[in-house]
Amino acid sequence: MDRLRMMQDMAGWPASHWHHLAAPPLALLIFAVDTFTDLMSAIAVLYVLVMLIAARPLTRRGLILAGIGCQGLAILSFAISHGLGANVSAVLRLAVALAAILITTMLLLRDQASRARLMATHAALTRSERRYRLIFENARFSLWEQDYAQVGPALAALRAAGVTDLADHARRHPGFADSLAALIVTIDVNEATLELMGAQRRADVLGPLGRFLPPDRGALVQVLQALLDGRDHFEGRGAILGLDGRVRTVLLGITFPEEGDGLSRVITSLVDITAREETQEALLAARAELARAARVATVGALSASIAHELNQPLGALVMNAQTCLRWLRRDPPDIASASAAAERTVRDGMRASELVRKTRGMLVKGERQDETIDPRQLLEEVLPLLDREIGASGARVATRIAPDVGGIRASRIEMQQVLINLIGNGLQAMAQRPAALRELTLAIEAADADHVLISVADRGTGIREEDLPKLFDPFFTTKADGMGLGLAICRAAIEAAGGSLSVRNRADGGAVFDCLLPAAARQAA
Repeated sequence: MDRLRMMQDMAGWPASHWHHLAAPPLALLIFAVDTFTDLMSAIAVLYVLVMLIAARPLTRRGLILAGIGCQGLAILSFAISHGLGANVSAVLRLAVALAAILITTMLLLRDQASRARLMATHAALTRSERRYRLIFENARFSLWEQDYAQVGPALAALRAAGVTDLADHARRHPGFADSLAALIVTIDVNEATLELMGAQRRADVLGPLGRFLPPDRGALVQVLQALLDGRDHFEGRGAILGLDGRVRTVLLGITFPEEGDGLSRVITSLVDITAREETQEALLAARAELARAARVATVGALSASIAHELNQPLGALVMNAQTCLRWLRRDPPDIASASAAAERTVRDGMRASELVRKTRGMLVKGERQDETIDPRQLLEEVLPLLDREIGASGARVATRIAPDVGGIRASRIEMQQVLINLIGNGLQAMAQRPAALRELTLAIEAADADHVLISVADRGTGIREEDLPKLFDPFFTTKADGMGLGLAICRAAIEAAGGSLSVRNRADGGAVFDCLLPAAARQAA
């Protein structure tokens, strides 16, 4: 009884029901009328009213006893009024009354069971909601409760129109990401979010999400792509704009509800990694500066070595050339002596050329260790090494690999360095381009039966036509802080493997570096 009253209180019912006290007097009144009057009707049916009035505060057992009691009163009244000489009409009236009381009791029992289940469900939902709010409020990472309800129809319309790649659609329609960002509404946040955003009140953060997104909407497009693809969650890295105007780098996690549940309550979690990113940036900058200092030191030592080695043959070359001129200026010219001096000049020039060739060989591996390499596997090894640089540049990397491409024969380490250098150059070339246009394409295909072509194409500003012929010359660079050795070393490494490296500009902007390498099958033959 106490438990039932507690559930009634939870359901919002009052603790006292004074009108239920009228049930016993009403039952006695019906009994008196049915017993001591000559009314030829089923007065006992009115016991149903007694059951309905008394039902609410009674337990299941109490309802059964009340039903039995009402039926007992009806039978007792029938016995007093008619005895054994009752006619068929009176018996039928009694049967109708007993049936009405029985059916009413059963319906009230079922209603009570349903009400008990409803209250139990309500209590469970209340507890669940309380636990959810407790977790939501006390989480030490940022939680956003957002309404995506208006985004669903917009994505459905795009899907019906045949749009499958939102990144490409966003590039062709610059305002697309902004329009969808305005449809995402934040309806609640926790305390950690206020701390992250530098806000004092929840109201400062609630509302359309678009005002807190930086100009680069790349992360939002990826989230919408996951939703368009029907995925149940999204994880990635993005950025959020605080109320103080500072951009925070965050790890982003979103769980999308099942389709039947709608998108009105989507929970987004953010973890601030700005400090970690800044520390990593400083570390990378220090590492890059150290590497540059090492390159400068290496170039200085190499230059001193080259100067020392070339000093003697160049001096001899000049001296022999002067001697040759002197013999030619005689009257008459001494052709034999001049020829001998010219031959010595050629010899010293060949010596200088050999020294340059050996020095160039020092820039690549002196002792080659070639192996058969699967170009697909080569890309799988290189791209993770550049994951940080690709993420920092905001570029997208697309791969296009022909299904029938075979292996190549080269040094794995050298080919990795070549691709790292070319991909790094491509990312730097696109640094000043709009984020939507930063796309690097890596293509592998069979150029012919004997060669495999690996292409690295960027969407940068391209290369000036006057710089193309000398782009691979040592110490020539188009970068303000470049050394001019990277591309020279790349070409030397590929030529050492029996291939070639060339560059061309794209018609739609950007540059393409083509690495033509001998197929492993041809070298084996």
